[in-house]
Amino acid sequence: MAVIGHTQGPLLVIAGPGAGKTRTIVWRAVNLLLLGCVNPAELVLCTFSRRAAHELRQRFTAAAKAAGCAGDPSAVRVATVHSLCRRMLREHGASAGLKSDHRLLNEWEQRDLLNAHYHRIFGPDQDELRRRGWRTREFTLHQARRYFERISEEVIDLDLLTDAEDRFHAAVGRCCLRYQNLLDELGALDLSRLQSRADALLRDDAVAQRVGATCRQVLVDEYQDTSTIQERILLRLAEVHGNINVVGDDDQSLYRFRGASVRNLLEFPERFPDAVVHRLTVNYRSHAGIVDSFDRWMGSIDWSNPEPEGMPFRHHKTVKPHAAACHPDYPSVIAVSGNGPQDEARQLAELLRALKREGVITDYAQAALLLHSVRDWACDHYRDAFAGAGVPCHHAPAEYRRRQPDFPANHLTMTTIHQAKGLQWPVVAVGLDDFGGDDEVGSELAPHFPRPTFEPQQRIADFDRMRQHYVAFSRAQNLLILTASRPPAAHFDSIWAGLPLWPGLDAAARDKLLRQRFGAERSGAAPAAPRNLVIPRVRRLVIRQGPNGTPRARLR
Repeated sequence: MAVIGHTQGPLLVIAGPGAGKTRTIVWRAVNLLLLGCVNPAELVLCTFSRRAAHELRQRFTAAAKAAGCAGDPSAVRVATVHSLCRRMLREHGASAGLKSDHRLLNEWEQRDLLNAHYHRIFGPDQDELRRRGWRTREFTLHQARRYFERISEEVIDLDLLTDAEDRFHAAVGRCCLRYQNLLDELGALDLSRLQSRADALLRDDAVAQRVGATCRQVLVDEYQDTSTIQERILLRLAEVHGNINVVGDDDQSLYRFRGASVRNLLEFPERFPDAVVHRLTVNYRSHAGIVDSFDRWMGSIDWSNPEPEGMPFRHHKTVKPHAAACHPDYPSVIAVSGNGPQDEARQLAELLRALKREGVITDYAQAALLLHSVRDWACDHYRDAFAGAGVPCHHAPAEYRRRQPDFPANHLTMTTIHQAKGLQWPVVAVGLDDFGGDDEVGSELAPHFPRPTFEPQQRIADFDRMRQHYVAFSRAQNLLILTASRPPAAHFDSIWAGLPLWPGLDAAARDKLLRQRFGAERSGAAPAAPRNLVIPRVRRLVIRQGPNGTPRARLR
């Protein structure tokens, strides 16, 4: 209630997995409209991806309609940072010397442009690039996109980079500068350049005032996934009025390799000393045993900062299961361990088939296998085992962007942990064999970041491993399966040690598990729309259940 009822000033919401953060941010936006704190056109809801923005738009529109908001809800800007930047440049770009008809390149068009102008961009520095392993055209194009994007996300000064003592760094800087000059000549932007131009635009105080005045309330979801340049843009928009609400979970920060920095969430109270801070730590998604397991996992390493005045590298929180939900007594976290990849995959396939045969799940789409990679070398043995056991499997590659309900019916989903973020399944299996958390580009460019690296370099791999698996474990609603082709590394002991092992469950535990019915009623379901919701402020928003079951709202 306190989050939804907040009307003025900066607000930080730390929200654990399954805590209903999207529902909360949606109802706070609705409440601002109902209380007359903001007009629809002055309200901005910002999130990380187009997929998330689409869902946020749907949920906000439905809530605004149910609450009887006056005005046009479609006037509210529900957007990604990139789409906000594009709108700014379209409306104010002339101030930055940008053509009004600039073309925005997608990643394939960007690659084609780099390829078409390969010799212009890379030719003068090809010898130096080859010395650092950029020997083929294909590899150079792949690496260049990664480096160019990171240079932009970290706001690295290209003039300083091209003068770097490290000859490779200077060569990359010159290539990036030539590429940016080419974009300017063509009147084109890629996503990174789009943000850079918007950032440059907002450095003009007059423009920042004009743009900020049209964004009187800025609500940002998934703030832990923002990069340095995105933080600068969002904070600049909020300078006029200070009405910025950021929501996120530092434990679910996965996109370091794209420039995302958990420090943006952790340091928000320093940016806004008068910020109100709230924590949402009740998990409405998962069985109590699963919640206890992933919460214990995050507390199993040291997150403290050795610097006397330094802040911890994690917001301390204890996530708790929803007390009012039903949490039946059965083994909700189990392990599968094989003698090699083929044996492990076979055992996992047999377990999934047993769950379907016994009616624990009614559809294989209620289960997912989350891996660090879904390239052939990482998942061929699973596909073969599933095919042999008659378990239909949908392989969701890295570029898959659709929501879970669009996945094929009666097919288990096999996808990456990154792609699973924001999704949930009754049954989730997580592979523990590999960890792909190396941030090679960030490590290479770190000496040129305008602000020092926040976390100690030697601890980054451990922190990223914890966060990545935390996200994976917390996708499970009713059953979490940890699967490995050999005994997992020691850092998994806090969650692996003592787990009941399939197929070696004792008869009582096996019977309890196979008597569950996940397809009909999940144990960690979020609560239904409240019958009476009172938000204490100058006026009160009272939401009541209408005769047809839909919530109605009025101010009094």
